[in-house]
Amino acid sequence: MRLVRNSWLAGLSCDQFLNLDPWAFVTHGESQQQWVAEIRLKLSVRLTDEELLHIVYPGLCDATKNAIKNYADGAPEGRGRCLIGYALSFIRKYGCALVIDEVPGASAYQFADLDALDYAPRAHGLEPDYLNAASNYTDSLSVLPQFLSDGIVLSDEGLQKRHIHVETLRRFLTHREHQILRLAVLEQHCSVDMCSMLGLGEKQVWKVRRQLNRKLSEIAIDQGISPEIVAALSGKEMAATGE
Repeated sequence: MRLVRNSWLAGLSCDQFLNLDPWAFVTHGESQQQWVAEIRLKLSVRLTDEELLHIVYPGLCDATKNAIKNYADGAPEGRGRCLIGYALSFIRKYGCALVIDEVPGASAYQFADLDALDYAPRAHGLEPDYLNAASNYTDSLSVLPQFLSDGIVLSDEGLQKRHIHVETLRRFLTHREHQILRLAVLEQHCSVDMCSMLGLGEKQVWKVRRQLNRKLSEIAIDQGISPEIVAALSGKEMAATGE
């Protein structure tokens, strides 16, 4: 799965190679097949090929950009091997972990670096304490959105009910969808704010919100809501977000 890319890259002049758009290489037909094959070789997940690709695309672009810069003076016939090697290395070291984070239900548990905790659990009896410590550690990170605790009762009953509804849907959502739903429903942030808070591009947030809108519509219909009402509400949501 590299013949076409090798010929294409080898045929570029030095200036063309140095100015190559990483996105063009990452989204190349051969590249897409190879990235998906590499992920599925390591993981068995129900995400579609398109979902897998969108999870790893940002990291693959960064890896390709570094590969181009580091191979600036290399032989043309080795360009494909270099760029593919960098990309596959990223998938093996980081990409699979990113995919696992996006699997629906994976966010039901909080994991933290054990070096940041005072102890490492060695038995099932310690699991609740460990999860509590890990959750406290995660909540202390300023880069993560801060959410309500399940045990807090608010005078604003509407906000409390929305919080409960969001948590009820959590098991159906990926980690990123869950984050964005909470930011939109509980704190009423716009897409631009979400980009800044979560370190995502506008296109990524738009795709997650579109996927989230479709999932919520399917869940509502499964619960007996009229498809016409769901379609009308879904249309208003997309219009409100400018999507």
